[in-house]
Amino acid sequence: MANAKSYSLGPGLSTAEQVAGFCYLPFYVVLLALGIEYLSGLLGLGLSQLQINVAYFVINCIMIWVIFHNFLLRSFRAIRFWELVQALILGFCLYYAGNLLYSLLVQLLKLQVPSYNDETVAALLTQSRWVMLVCTIVLAPMVEETLFRGLIFGVLRRKSRIAAYAVTILLFAAVHVWQYLLVYDPGGVLLSAVQYIPAGIALGWTYEKCNTVWGPIFLHMLINAISAGIISLL
Repeated sequence: MANAKSYSLGPGLSTAEQVAGFCYLPFYVVLLALGIEYLSGLLGLGLSQLQINVAYFVINCIMIWVIFHNFLLRSFRAIRFWELVQALILGFCLYYAGNLLYSLLVQLLKLQVPSYNDETVAALLTQSRWVMLVCTIVLAPMVEETLFRGLIFGVLRRKSRIAAYAVTILLFAAVHVWQYLLVYDPGGVLLSAVQYIPAGIALGWTYEKCNTVWGPIFLHMLINAISAGIISLL
């Protein structure tokens, strides 16, 4: 696409990519999942929760590549291997340290924090392990990091670093728990969102460190691979 901009995070988004990305964002967050469920009922398809989730991940990934393929390819060509490796190692250490601090606070305050999203993923993994591993480890990180870090963080970072971190961390946490607000106690759901803050911080920092959106994509893949492995063993 034309009019592509470059700034401190490496290759930037063109104006067309920004507009298309922000227009698609509500579909990713809310409308697509609801639309799939509605069409499943309307057409009498009787899709299972696993099938709905797979359709959601696949459609999102296709749309991300349709909208952002130039940005993703520009970012891939901008990778500096050793800079990327260093960013991934330090980013994972930051994530691990944040998780450790979170665990210590939970123990200190004697809180019982539910993990609704992990429970959902674990249930889906029992239905079709390899399909869900592909969705969780490959598709989800690519979609989420392109939207949260590439689009939202990238646009806000040019104006305010604090705003970029604050908005993406809050949205990243919210998108993993909001669907449970109508099912479970809102207090528990909001408390469960806190566990996503360390990842939100580490992913944003990794993007800044390596100047390519593939940094947070690969780190997110690593985090999800470890989490899925642990969940599948429970």
